[in-house]
Order: sequence, then structure tokens, then C-alpha cells
Amino acid sequence: MKQKILYFVPDCPVAGAAGNITRFKQMLGYLNQASESCEVDFVSISDWGEWNSDTIKKFNTVYPNINLILLPRKIDKKKVLKSIFLYKIPNAIPKLLRGTSIDISNPFLHRKFTKIINSKHYDKIIISYATWGSLIKDIKYKSYLIVDTHDFITAQNRNKKSKIGKYFQTEIDIINRFDEIWTFSSEEKYIFEQFSDKKVVHQPIAFEHQPLVKKSVYKYDIIYVASRNPHNIKGINWFLNEVLPLIDSKHKVHIIGRIGQEIKQPYHNVTIHGLVDDITDFYQNCRITICPMLSGTGVKIKVLESLSYNIPVVTNRRGVDGLSNKSDNGCVVADCPQKFAEAINQLISDNDYYRHQQQLAFDFFSQNHNLATEKNFFNRFLSS
Repeated sequence: MKQKILYFVPDCPVAGAAGNITRFKQMLGYLNQASESCEVDFVSISDWGEWNSDTIKKFNTVYPNINLILLPRKIDKKKVLKSIFLYKIPNAIPKLLRGTSIDISNPFLHRKFTKIINSKHYDKIIISYATWGSLIKDIKYKSYLIVDTHDFITAQNRNKKSKIGKYFQTEIDIINRFDEIWTFSSEEKYIFEQFSDKKVVHQPIAFEHQPLVKKSVYKYDIIYVASRNPHNIKGINWFLNEVLPLIDSKHKVHIIGRIGQEIKQPYHNVTIHGLVDDITDFYQNCRITICPMLSGTGVKIKVLESLSYNIPVVTNRRGVDGLSNKSDNGCVVADCPQKFAEAINQLISDNDYYRHQQQLAFDFFSQNHNLATEKNFFNRFLSS
């Protein structure tokens, strides 16, 4: 008999190239390949991610063995009375009662999700992000529950010092509802193990490791790949205002992803590509990548993606969060604009230094983010 698995992700995994999207695609790929032994329902939020007729068609084409279920988070505002009495009022009361919390679900979505999970006996349920973890609270049978945390949510609110204790308590309460906690950050594994007696699995992100190729000519000097979120916006503004003027003007910066929408003025050595269908060309033909990251928590998947191509990364301290090694890993860490620019200029102009960092990236990724190890983990998980 096939295992029944429900996998919940709020975002659309076939739109964009953000780091979290990369993770979702990997998971879905494993689940799609396991169709002989598993029956998989993928549940997402229709009015949260970029779901439309095109992305639905693309999902069904890419993952033909997975059943797509889309649930609305809200009632259409055009239906005024229903929106007020069935969404806004029922949502406001529980929100007031629970107070400060990382939980961003609501009663309307909760009812619909509960109906789904109780309509079928799922053997395993995987929920992405602790912020959505309360969706499973009314399950009526014993299922093996996994929360794929992605990030330590409390740390994202560390500037709200008067509320940090409440955020932390609600996060721990939510993850303790699960049987197993997944994290790809070594620091977050330590934190969760201190405050939960549930099984915590450190599952480093892995990619297909590209061969180490020594080149002399590169199509792109510098690339930056990022989604449009507050941490990336803060980082790119810092880079453009503080670092870019210090970089040799002949070095060209190529910006890929939705972050380009935040760049409101032209720069003579910056090219904005926006969303691209295939990022492979950029990684295969660039000399270095950058990850200006002044805030944020958890592993930066785009850093790992770059290292999987053996490309040195210039980043800030936050850019190496969650990595098992903070140095000798192919990342050049610099927190002040001058040092950041110096690192970029040296990697482009000094071939010996570049080759050294390239080799460090290759060695680090080989030792810590082996795709075979990840495949073995999922094979064991799906067969258990």
C-alpha cells in the first residue's frame, strides 16, 4: 500500500528563483520520483504565492505525480458581507486572544486545511515554516508530523525586544506539536535541541556539485541573485550606495531576480535582468557572486548555490549564518564597504587569490553538502 503524504508550502514553487523556492523544488522532485511508493498531495495558498493558470499548468507538467490542492487564505473582498463576517471578524478575535505570536495562519484557512487533512488518513504531513505550524492542531488521527523550519522565526523579530520572549515561546510551542523538526542551519539545530525534546534533524541543503573548471574568460564579472524581501532590499541598497562607488568601474554587476524591482535609478556598470527562466548560464559564466546581507537569519541558499558551482562569494557575516564552517569555505566575509569592495576587486584582478578561493569553495561544498547524502536521507524518510 502506498504511503499518503501531505506537503504544505505557502508559496508557488514554480515561480521565481528565490532560495526558498530552490528548496521546495528539490523536495517536490524527490516526492515526484517516489510515486511508486507514495501518494502525495501538495497543498499551497492560492492568494499568497504567485498562483495563476500558467503556474498551475507548469506545476502539473513538472510534477505530474503530485496532486495540487490550492486553498484561499482570505475571502474575496468583492464579497463584502462574507469577507466581513466570515473572515475579518472571525480572524480578529483569535488574533487578539493569542497576542504576540509567530503564527500567521487564520481561522478561515485553518478550517479549510483541517477539512483536507481529516478527509484522508495521511501517514506523514510536512509543514513548511513554523509560522504555519498551527494548521495541524485539529488533526483527528495519528500522523507523523514534520516541520521543515527553513528559519528561526524569533530571530527575525530581534529588534522587537519587548516582545522577543513571546515570539520565542510561541515558536517553541508550535514546533513541539511535531514529531520531527528539520533545519538546515547548524546554529538553529542547537537552539531547537535545547528547547525541544522532539527529534531535530540537521539536513544541509545539497545541490548537484559542478566540476571545478579553470577558466580565463568570464561572460559576467559579478552576479547577485535575490528575491524581493526586506533583508535583500536593505543589502542591495547598502551595496549600491556604499560599495559600488569603490569597485573598479570596469567591473560589471548583473542583478537577477525580483530584487531588481527595488533599484530605482540607473548605474552605468549595473545590469538588471529581473526574473530569468534558467539561471544556469549566469552561474556557469560568472567570476564571482555577491551576497550583501546586513540582517536576516538562517542559511542563505543562494550562497550555497553559488558554492555548488565553485564560485567565490563576497558577503557579510550574516551571509555565512548556518554554514558548518565560517571560514575557508569559498566565502570572503567583509562587513565594511571598503573591505567588501577590496575583496571584489582582488578576486577579479588576482588570479592566484581567485583560484585559492575557488578551491576552498569546491572542498567545502564537497565535504558538507553532498547530494548523495541528501538523497539517502529522503530515500530513508520515504521508505520508513
